[in-house]
Amino acid sequence: MLDPAVWTGIFAAIYLAVLPMADTIALRNVALLALLITLGWQFPKIRAEYRLGLPILLWAAYLMLFPLIADDHHVALRSLEGQWGRGILAMLAGAGTALVLRNRTVGSAFHLGLVGSFTLLIFLSLFAWKTLQTGAIPWGYWGRESHHADLGYAAGQTVVLLCAAMIAGHKRYRVWALLLTACALIAPALAYSRAGLAFAILGSLLVFLIVVLTQAGATRRYVLAGMAALLLVGVAVMGLAVKVDPRWQDMTAKFSAGFLGDPIRIECEGTASIEAEILERYGPPERAQRVIAGVRDGDGARVVLLRAGLELAYRHPWGLDGSRQSFQKLLRQECAVPVLNMAHAHNGWIDTALAIGWAGVLLYLWVLLYFCVQGFKHLREETELNEWALVLIALSIFWMLRAWTDSVFRDHMFEMQGFVLAYALLRVHQGRGSTVRKAAG
Repeated sequence: MLDPAVWTGIFAAIYLAVLPMADTIALRNVALLALLITLGWQFPKIRAEYRLGLPILLWAAYLMLFPLIADDHHVALRSLEGQWGRGILAMLAGAGTALVLRNRTVGSAFHLGLVGSFTLLIFLSLFAWKTLQTGAIPWGYWGRESHHADLGYAAGQTVVLLCAAMIAGHKRYRVWALLLTACALIAPALAYSRAGLAFAILGSLLVFLIVVLTQAGATRRYVLAGMAALLLVGVAVMGLAVKVDPRWQDMTAKFSAGFLGDPIRIECEGTASIEAEILERYGPPERAQRVIAGVRDGDGARVVLLRAGLELAYRHPWGLDGSRQSFQKLLRQECAVPVLNMAHAHNGWIDTALAIGWAGVLLYLWVLLYFCVQGFKHLREETELNEWALVLIALSIFWMLRAWTDSVFRDHMFEMQGFVLAYALLRVHQGRGSTVRKAAG
């Protein structure tokens, strides 16, 4: 019979591998349940060190109490059992896994990055196969994923783990981490995931920037050189994406047009109230029509959604019912049949405010800041960099910024954050044992 710690590693790897993937909800839930049962079996051995911190406890308590104050208690309770509850369970699973695997040869930032890249490697394999089948590069192809954003989320978190492994992990993983990072940057570019690509580049640069700003001497020069090389690769991939993806065309104009008019009126009635101004500002007519289309369903629409979501959150400071559909429900209180009927506000902070109120937003911001501060406190262990402290700082900042462009505090993205950040937190608290090599290599 296998050691329970081995089962923990297996179930954790399966869970992390399928987390970003579309249409794996059942497998994801089964893996999480199996992991929690395995951890429960070993809880007497790890309970003395099982600490997550006051901000996380208050956040979990607020989520459990929110159904009592929600407009619809039954929907709020179902939302707690669904996305919010699974996010809390993912944190518990991540913390427990870190404690169980603390003395094992697996469980480094590289290993988590390797498992996290599973989705991206499957996509690249399918992309290559489709290229061979069709004899042409299938730009914008998503493979088995139902949306390119899932590839972007996987890429962003993966590059943070891999870059931390390159800088402060074991030397033997450095080349592999570099190759997987390149794959993680290429995948969203091929899938036409603009935000995914931009934030994957940002995530990798965040890790290097943290080291540059906090270290000196040879380490700093070494990391600066790596950062420059990574930036060149990122710029090259970004340049390719801009060239082949037509959505980059007139992007600035589409964004600026999204600030025109009353946002809730535009959502309810369409763009008729601002089209004359767009034609005047962004002529000739052909270009203006592209801008109008962008406000209806494109970059400008995201700005309108942001503004409308802020207005609705101001009117409903305690949120609605905790559901994914809070934005839609609140908008339909303004007009029964919105012309521009979007699923959510495409902003994690605003969607969270609409779902569970501004108190929920502030508490989760506190949680992410807590992870970040704990990373800074443990960044340097004696003469070495702690790879998990790097992960805590860069990944918490990454998700705080990523939330401004997409609704990432929900569903499997919420579980991704919870598992990896809680895992990193417990590894950091284990002290010097989580630091495996000198930063300079």
